[in-house]
Amino acid sequence: MKRILTLIIIVICLLPSLGWAEPQFEPPKVKYEKAKVIEAEKINLSDSTDAQLKEIHQKVTLQILTGKLKGKIISLDHIASGGMMGAKMTLVPGDKVLLYIEDNPPKEESPDGKPLIQVDDYCRETPLLWLLIIYGLILIIIGGKKGLRALVSLTLTISIIFFVLFPMTLWGFDPLIASIIIAGVISLMVFRIIGGRTAKSLSAAIGTLIGVATAGILATIVGKMIHLTGLSSEESKMLLYSMNLKVNFQGLLFGGILIGALGAVMDVGITIASAIDEVRKVHPEANFINLFSAGMNVGRDVMGTMSNTLILAYTGSALPLLLLFIAGNMPIGKIINLELVAEEIARALAGSIGLVLCIPATALVAAAMYTRHHRKRSGLPEGWMKK
Repeated sequence: MKRILTLIIIVICLLPSLGWAEPQFEPPKVKYEKAKVIEAEKINLSDSTDAQLKEIHQKVTLQILTGKLKGKIISLDHIASGGMMGAKMTLVPGDKVLLYIEDNPPKEESPDGKPLIQVDDYCRETPLLWLLIIYGLILIIIGGKKGLRALVSLTLTISIIFFVLFPMTLWGFDPLIASIIIAGVISLMVFRIIGGRTAKSLSAAIGTLIGVATAGILATIVGKMIHLTGLSSEESKMLLYSMNLKVNFQGLLFGGILIGALGAVMDVGITIASAIDEVRKVHPEANFINLFSAGMNVGRDVMGTMSNTLILAYTGSALPLLLLFIAGNMPIGKIINLELVAEEIARALAGSIGLVLCIPATALVAAAMYTRHHRKRSGLPEGWMKK
């Protein structure tokens, strides 16, 4: 199985060189470098007393820390704030920032032909890196070898999404089909790494695939019925209109629903499979009905909390939007019928249905596999079932 998964990933990554798929998108050539703020002087350009409307510029002196301009000291004007939707980025000495550098800017923007340099954002990667290190250490300290395996599987999962799923989408593959393939590969790979080559891992993977496939099918059917285009978000519109990216945005939406539900469904699948495995170890005489009932009992308890997982996750990410609707006294009927909201409702409900259906699917497969394994070890006929 491991060799098959490796072969699938290698073939997918080699598709452009094999001539089966050609990149349909040329990414823009942009350059970002890190810099440190040495001096920053505020310049007020308006007399407004409203902090939201007050326009503030800064004369900033920076030392570039990376790239071919490393070590160079530069000065530039930076808009610290201005207008209701303006930037709110007031710099102080010691701040590390990300610079946008354009080597060959248009003449109207740089008459002398010098590179165009502007402050793009704060440099946030160092605290995030430390947070990642802390997370990895906690996984290993508490989980031991299994924690290390979990960290490896997480790294591989992220790598597959970034280096396989995204390139496949940019090459013109249907995002939904690509997501289904990637979800299957990730499920089998993660359970194989964490649980080893066992009935527990295989049954959890099968249950996960059934739950995720159900979520994807339901999301696709309902999405087409309610005319979801996949273009409700600003990011999708930027991909279509600013970058002219020819992608099946409906497929991208449905594929995102599938990938978004994958983690929670995997969690439920391995929980049920592990519970049945533990029952079988303590009571090796347990028959199919015993094992299936044990899995379902645990599943019902898990269902009580996990059914809220996706709903709360999507609701939490949309809190500002929902607050905007409520503050604007928008009727519930109007809110539900907005594509942006309908998309999130379909995403949460389809994922939750897949999560719930994963419970009986995993319990059924795990109970059948362990019962069959017990019959083989006992040397009893296939039709036998212990009373």
